[in-house]
Amino acid sequence: MNPFDLLNIPFGFLMKFLYDLLFNNYALAIFFFALVVKIVLLPLGIQQQKSQIKMAKIKPKEQAIRGKYAGRTDTVTNQKMQSEILDMYKAENYSPMSGCLPLLIQLPILFALYGIIRNPLTYIAKLSADVIGSIKEYIFQPENVERFSEAVKNLGMVTKPESIQEIDIIKIFNNPEWFAQIKSAGLGLAANFKNPDFSFFGELLTKSPSEALATGLSILLLIPVLNFAASFLQTRLTKKINSATMGDQANNTGMKFMEYAMPLLIVWMSYTMYSALGLYWIFQSVLGIAQMLVLAKIYPLPKITEEEYELARQQYGTGKKKKKKKPVIEVEAEDIIDDDENDDDENSNGGSSKGLTEIKSLQNNEIKDEKYISKTIPKGINSNVKNNFQKTGKKYTIKKRKK
Repeated sequence: MNPFDLLNIPFGFLMKFLYDLLFNNYALAIFFFALVVKIVLLPLGIQQQKSQIKMAKIKPKEQAIRGKYAGRTDTVTNQKMQSEILDMYKAENYSPMSGCLPLLIQLPILFALYGIIRNPLTYIAKLSADVIGSIKEYIFQPENVERFSEAVKNLGMVTKPESIQEIDIIKIFNNPEWFAQIKSAGLGLAANFKNPDFSFFGELLTKSPSEALATGLSILLLIPVLNFAASFLQTRLTKKINSATMGDQANNTGMKFMEYAMPLLIVWMSYTMYSALGLYWIFQSVLGIAQMLVLAKIYPLPKITEEEYELARQQYGTGKKKKKKKPVIEVEAEDIIDDDENDDDENSNGGSSKGLTEIKSLQNNEIKDEKYISKTIPKGINSNVKNNFQKTGKKYTIKKRKK
């Protein structure tokens, strides 16, 4: 038994069920297969979104740690910085790998789908291994190989029957005359056996777009184009929605390269591989975009305030506190206790003039300090003014008294 059958068999049953349910429409079966996979993996998608929320909350702390070592690129410093970041992750109960689980799980599903698409007689038509073997033996006969090579260009290079691909047999079956010939050859095919319909707007999804291009323009060429559009849009939306967690990394050279490199890689793969697989990638990207927008609405990423960044810098950064601006107490000159008899003497010494023209910045606790006030403004501030400032926070302006 092939070890891949552990996934291929159950997913093959799912594909066969959907294919029969949807009136033998292979493209629709692939779409609903992608939809079922997305629904099954939805809890992991929610976990990934919550992981992004957690990352957004601790991002100021990570930036504070990185800022502490900014400008130092030696190995020892870099190791120390990474160690502090990992310790912070541990203290915050956050795992940077938690958001990667859905992506890792999708890989074996993709491999299973590749096996199902590559072996449609086994998983869709449900033919036994003996019947499939008999068909391959029949096709491998010299007179048949030469004839069937018209549909399968590389069939002449096959050295043994086992090397003939099931997906190539479907191409042969697509010719009604050849299908009737094989069916009547007594190879074990049931009388009511019907050729699986893998057509898509007149083309076979068992072909690759590059193979279809060899015979002229084809609707299958839209598959790599749509793959690029869907993949690029998904990457841009991911970058925009997760900007709070990506920070400066969203605009660095590596991220910009990946923004275009990944869609282009998918374009190349969907151009050279079976169109059914490329169609699945399109459906996965579109459904992924829909899931991303819905989860971002239900579980929005938090907006981090400047105060939170400042607290993070104090806790994990250099520890330097940002100086706060002192509130300005502006007092009318008329509210300063003045002694007419001493005005001339004090003005001659410059004391009163300085007190009447300068605006002093005082903390609330300094307002209560009569000694400080008396040194700043001659004769102090009228008690009514002080009480009014303490109750309402109203500001007053020092002005020169008009004579």
